[in-house]
Amino acid sequence: MKVLCIGYYDKFSRFFIGIKKELKKEFPGLEFKIKSIFFSGFFYAFIRNTSSSFLPFKSWLNVLFNKKKYLTTLNKSIVYKNINLESLIYYHVKLNTTISKRDLLLQAMSYLDILDKEFIKHKPNIVLLIGDSRLAIEVTKTLAKVYNSKVYYIEQGPFGTTFFDAKGVNANASIKDFVINNKVEKNSSKELLISSFINRSKQEKYRRSLFYRSCDYLFNLLFKSTIIFPPDLSFTDTFQFPKKTKKSLAQLKPNKTINQSIFFLILQVPLDVNMIYHSTFKNHFDILKKVYESLPNNAQLVIREHPVYKGKYEKRLYDYAKLNSIAFDTTNNIREILEIASVVVVNNSTVGLEAIAKYKPTVVLGNSYYANPKICLTYDNGDNLSTILSEAINFKPDRDAIYRFLHELFFNHLIEGFITDQELNAAKRIAERIIKEHSTI
Repeated sequence: MKVLCIGYYDKFSRFFIGIKKELKKEFPGLEFKIKSIFFSGFFYAFIRNTSSSFLPFKSWLNVLFNKKKYLTTLNKSIVYKNINLESLIYYHVKLNTTISKRDLLLQAMSYLDILDKEFIKHKPNIVLLIGDSRLAIEVTKTLAKVYNSKVYYIEQGPFGTTFFDAKGVNANASIKDFVINNKVEKNSSKELLISSFINRSKQEKYRRSLFYRSCDYLFNLLFKSTIIFPPDLSFTDTFQFPKKTKKSLAQLKPNKTINQSIFFLILQVPLDVNMIYHSTFKNHFDILKKVYESLPNNAQLVIREHPVYKGKYEKRLYDYAKLNSIAFDTTNNIREILEIASVVVVNNSTVGLEAIAKYKPTVVLGNSYYANPKICLTYDNGDNLSTILSEAINFKPDRDAIYRFLHELFFNHLIEGFITDQELNAAKRIAERIIKEHSTI
């Protein structure tokens, strides 16, 4: 068996190596390669005797050595190796409009050359990808289809789980195609198992060495302003985290009064793929403004910031909240919020699924794998959000439909355990799935 992995940091290389160890037991002749988007991922695998490369850097050096040839080709056509280059760079163009589009196109061509040789020479049977949108990922999954390699997408899932999907992750996950019907009968033992998933305590996390994290920052510090810095590493949340905004709005714990509905608006990390690819809104300020202006009478709006982004959203969001006396939630436990909330409003955050699992009326503004009208209310650009939010107050989620959706999700799409758990149980289970599905290789 031959396996090719594309990941990011050291913690992902650690996870891949966990899969490798399990596969090696079944396939002694296993060929296993890891290509990382960040230096820490490359170095972690390299010093553990696993074939590894720092893919963006290798690719960009290739561009610099062959720039004239690539530019001549690019000036003739936007199609290279029968692949439209613009479709590959979409995420990065949306992420930062100041990145040179030409440089991204050149990097895409170089990726295609390097990875095409990889597929031709080593012929990987299986490709494991973390996420499905970065340039290196887009190129790899495109070539995998050309060479008939089986692709699996891996992503952190809800309730301490990991997505392992042959179609994609986030709104691209195959669960999105699931039709909720009555074919799945309720089973008390499986109900208890689903409940244990939802309510299980957090597992001990892998503690990343400061050394690996420092490697990424050091590479950025040394080369960011030089010609050798890869364009697809520019403006990532690794290095461009905004400074905390000075806001004069006091963060208040919501206090529900008689006959008043509390709408909880859940904010996400602005620069992730769910905002760029899977949202009808451009930013969180637009979401806040639209939701606030669409609230029904006698409703209180409360904002919950993403834990790693507290105080770091655009200043106008905080100014708008202050102007309209909108409170910010300060509770640390998400379950406390869900108990208080009358309605939960999300773009496509995992919190939306947690709210649905607790039978809370939930309004989903973006494209999400759980945006099913049988279990939540959904908004599409052009819909009347005021009407949807008013309906949400009296919305009664279909508990049977929720059970069937969760049954399908937990038993057919998720692997128990996080990528970042100290114990690599998810890696073991993924290896078991691969062995089961590819035992004849």
